[in-house]
Amino acid sequence: MKQKYMFVRVHYDKRVASLEPLGLEYLMACVKAEDREGFIYDESIESPIGRYSRLLKKIDNNGVTVAGFSVMSNTAWYVLKLIKFLRKKRPDVKIMVGGPEVVINHEDFLLDEVDYVSYDNGLDSFRLAVRNDMEIETLKKCSGISFRDENGNWVQNLKGEPVSDYGILPDRSHFYDNRDKFKVLAKGCFSMMKTAFSCPQNCKFCISRQFNSCAYRVRELDDVINEIVNLDNDKIFIIDDDFLVNKDRVKEFCERLLALGCHKTFMIFSRADSIVNCEDIMPLIYKAGIRDMLVGLEAVEDSTLEKYNKNSSVVINKNAVRILREHNMLCVGLFVINYDFKHKDFMNINKFIRDEGLIWVLFSILIPFKGTSVYEENKDRLYNYTYRRTGGTSVLMKPSSMPMLLFKLEFHFLYYVNYPRIYWAGITHMFNRKYRNNQ
Repeated sequence: MKQKYMFVRVHYDKRVASLEPLGLEYLMACVKAEDREGFIYDESIESPIGRYSRLLKKIDNNGVTVAGFSVMSNTAWYVLKLIKFLRKKRPDVKIMVGGPEVVINHEDFLLDEVDYVSYDNGLDSFRLAVRNDMEIETLKKCSGISFRDENGNWVQNLKGEPVSDYGILPDRSHFYDNRDKFKVLAKGCFSMMKTAFSCPQNCKFCISRQFNSCAYRVRELDDVINEIVNLDNDKIFIIDDDFLVNKDRVKEFCERLLALGCHKTFMIFSRADSIVNCEDIMPLIYKAGIRDMLVGLEAVEDSTLEKYNKNSSVVINKNAVRILREHNMLCVGLFVINYDFKHKDFMNINKFIRDEGLIWVLFSILIPFKGTSVYEENKDRLYNYTYRRTGGTSVLMKPSSMPMLLFKLEFHFLYYVNYPRIYWAGITHMFNRKYRNNQ
């Protein structure tokens, strides 16, 4: 029997951004390529009222036989709650879990309520499973998938080799049908895009390096450029951890876009040292439409940067901010709040923001993600560590230099004093007026 698929993204905090579900769109592309039916059910763009009943109605009205759930660390608690409900109400529906948290810690999801756990580096094994309608004999050959054998015992297949491409383009029909519901705060609607896998750096707190079996790989530029040109949106968010890491690749990327007369606006992630390394090609980068960079500044003291194994410095951070300012590019400063912070450390971050003239900023209390060295080093210090509290706004270890309540108040203070400027930028349409590529 041909399986019918529903891929679920559960609701999450959208105050900063409501983003295209790129991972699920790749899965939808695989399903369609294998001549199977499916759709994306995105709770984040639906009403919060009646979520459970709506899920059942979607399944019943569409004859769904396999429900797949995308799991982030901070949404795992709700996904687990939802699949328990689904298993009870619709026991014949097969349940699959995948997504970032599952890729890193798949053993945590070998549960009674789950039928398939997907954690491979690429999509070939998933396509093979879909092609053969999840038959057990086929699943035995599929890398990066766990399933139950004929006796009900879990079989855990090893991951496949690292990949440099998924071999298929995402099916963006869900995004196109709902583009008015996907917004980045004060910036507008961005499409999501991936041009590389994993990360070449080894920051202690970051989980990104663990993807793709810790192997940094990049897609062929021909494929990247073709996807950009054919993407029906003039704002694109490239979600590589550091798009500027390879200066020659960046230069070729920009030159080829300009040669094609492609005038889109790009938002990227970048490290401060990569920005400094690319200073001489910044005019080219600007001309190609890269106008918005989320920069992992992380801290304003060298000692803290060393703790993070950031391989950067405050001087490099300031130079990166200066370079973007001088070339009329938006710098979004990303900062990590450490548990040894004192009052002066919070104030120093705020002073850095004011001195450097930053408007867009994001703060996160250090998250010891399971799978990172920070987690292993601090297992004994963890405080009320649950999936639900791994969103970057909860205290997961007891602060060493100040009371917990005061620590929380200091953290929220950073948002209260800095975010009015971002909201004002949205009201005045600053992004489109100042940074959008209107050539």
